[in-house]
Amino acid sequence: MGFLRVLALVAMVGFTGLTACTRSNAGSGTTSRTVASGNDGANVVAEVNGVTITVAELEEAAAPALARIRQEEYDIRRQTLEDLIADRLIAEEAKKRGLSSEELLQQEVEARTQKPSRAAVEAVYERNRQRFAGEPRAETLARIEEALLGRSAAEGEVAYERDLRARADVTIHLDPPRVAIAIPPDAPGTGPEDAPVTIVEFTDYQCSFCHRAQGVMDQILEEYSGQVRLVHLDFPLGNHTGAIPAARAARCAGEQGRFWDYHRSLMSQPGTLDDGDLTGRATALALNAGDFATCLASDRHETAIQAELEQGTDLGVTGTPAYFINGRMVSGARPFPHFAEVIDDELAGG
Repeated sequence: MGFLRVLALVAMVGFTGLTACTRSNAGSGTTSRTVASGNDGANVVAEVNGVTITVAELEEAAAPALARIRQEEYDIRRQTLEDLIADRLIAEEAKKRGLSSEELLQQEVEARTQKPSRAAVEAVYERNRQRFAGEPRAETLARIEEALLGRSAAEGEVAYERDLRARADVTIHLDPPRVAIAIPPDAPGTGPEDAPVTIVEFTDYQCSFCHRAQGVMDQILEEYSGQVRLVHLDFPLGNHTGAIPAARAARCAGEQGRFWDYHRSLMSQPGTLDDGDLTGRATALALNAGDFATCLASDRHETAIQAELEQGTDLGVTGTPAYFINGRMVSGARPFPHFAEVIDDELAGG
């Protein structure tokens, strides 16, 4: 799969691999779990000064971490399965053509590999000039060219595997983990209520990765119009002091029927998220200033915001954005194809 070559390019351009904002243990927006004590006589796993802890209590407390582990386990199994399928298809095609798998890949990948232009190499160099300080320019440009060539080869291999997959009869029987999500009746949603795919998003308005993901959500709603419903739930992180006020403001806009307009303002135009900023956004949308100000100054949405934060925590959410596509968890600001793969799988019957 050209993995080492891709890693070389990743290192070259300074990509960190981060896709989500993560929570801090301090500050507002944190939740605590209370584990009940007592003896119900069932499956005791520990005793503390004569008071028991049961399996049920343990499972409840461990549920968020276990949910993440189950998802990680599935992701590893699914990727490994995809690799095995690709290897099988390549081996079959190579046998038909009287080649080894390595010879087949060399032919097909070379045909799909494009040498990077000088302009593309120079562009990478300019974006990362500080990282290359003190290094000979000619040598650095050569390394960048090699890395870009490696990426093109890796993409060519993926494209060839995709072509083989499209011509083959492949059925996946590996079931993804799912969780049941109780959607609050007043949760903002867009798209048909009876859509075959529901995406529940947990977001934080001060999270840069959530801002980045908004464009992908808009693309999904456009390309899967009528097939996808998007539901917003708040997950304000403790280290983002503006997240709760922004969540409150969006709900106040929702009282005037403008939640999604205000939501997109917050996602596409990051600001200070103080009272002046939040009020200015309301003014730009021509909301009733008095009603908005009264709502923003009140605490009538606090219970709902905290309830959604706790719900996300119970589901294993530790950072934003986090999505559940028909109950299947997708963490972080992933590119459109990542979501499309899951959505297409759900539309095809899961």
